[in-house]
Amino acid sequence: MLRFLTFFLFLLQSSPWFNLMPNSKEGTSGALDLGGASTQITFVSDDNIESQDNSIRFRLYGKSYNVYTHSFLCYGKDQALRLQLANSMTHGQNITLLDPCFNPGYTRNVSTADLYSSPCVSDRRILTIPQTIQIKGTGNYQLCKDKVENIFNLSHCSYSRCSFNGIFQPMLQGEFGAFSAFYFVMDFLKVTKEKVSLDGVKDSVERHCSKPWAEVKREAVRIKEKYLSEYCFSAVYILNLLDLYGFNSSSWEDITFFGKIQGSDAGWTLGYMLNLTNMIPAELPPSPPLSHGGYVGVMVFFSVFLLFILLTCWLTFRKPKCLQKGII
Repeated sequence: MLRFLTFFLFLLQSSPWFNLMPNSKEGTSGALDLGGASTQITFVSDDNIESQDNSIRFRLYGKSYNVYTHSFLCYGKDQALRLQLANSMTHGQNITLLDPCFNPGYTRNVSTADLYSSPCVSDRRILTIPQTIQIKGTGNYQLCKDKVENIFNLSHCSYSRCSFNGIFQPMLQGEFGAFSAFYFVMDFLKVTKEKVSLDGVKDSVERHCSKPWAEVKREAVRIKEKYLSEYCFSAVYILNLLDLYGFNSSSWEDITFFGKIQGSDAGWTLGYMLNLTNMIPAELPPSPPLSHGGYVGVMVFFSVFLLFILLTCWLTFRKPKCLQKGII
């Protein structure tokens, strides 16, 4: 259930209470979430959702929605890196691994016991491998892209169309909000402030991956080395992942990368909180005809008007004193 709660964040854009994506059209927006262990995609679809495991129907603000959603376990950026490294390991006693997904000049010692401790790669363990492997970055975008593509299974699909690993996905529909690691990586590359074409993003990724590690560290001294060293891989991985989802040069413009929603971190936790606190009613609450200030204004107007009527009547029917003396 948690995997599709991210979608609540984007349905709320049609609510008068929230304005999550100011530049988006009226309606709903899909959600793209990327964490360390898994990634999720969720969006409203007018097409037939062939897999019931990926179909959710619910009612929100008086409208019914047919939603496609899927959570890919082991395809968050951290586990995806493990998959890529595990695929690169070879039999024998070679203790050095040249990796194009790290900047040239970067080195890292990796414990193979730690690498294979994750259930996402434990079945890929090679017995005849040293306890420690040294990774040396070569910083090649195209070679890294080739390695990343190998962690996805594209050979099997029992539906009319799939994203990867045999998982059904209908055609993309509408605009999308991408947050969590999607945002952090793209923000590091400085492609989130304004719309940048897909080719422009690819150029930024390629330039970063080929940049010497010493230069990368010098330009980003405040970022922890673990995160800084993995931006090349993460960026290449994101481009591959979004390509498999179906985003191309034209639909890339439909993605908005952002990190916060009205000051709160964007993510499934915010959607979960909103759901638990009943901030998202099934029916749109009836809006009062007037605000509190409007009621006060109306009451003041009618009070003044009533006083005016009473004063007019009093002046009209009151007899002058001179006429009263003549009668006597």
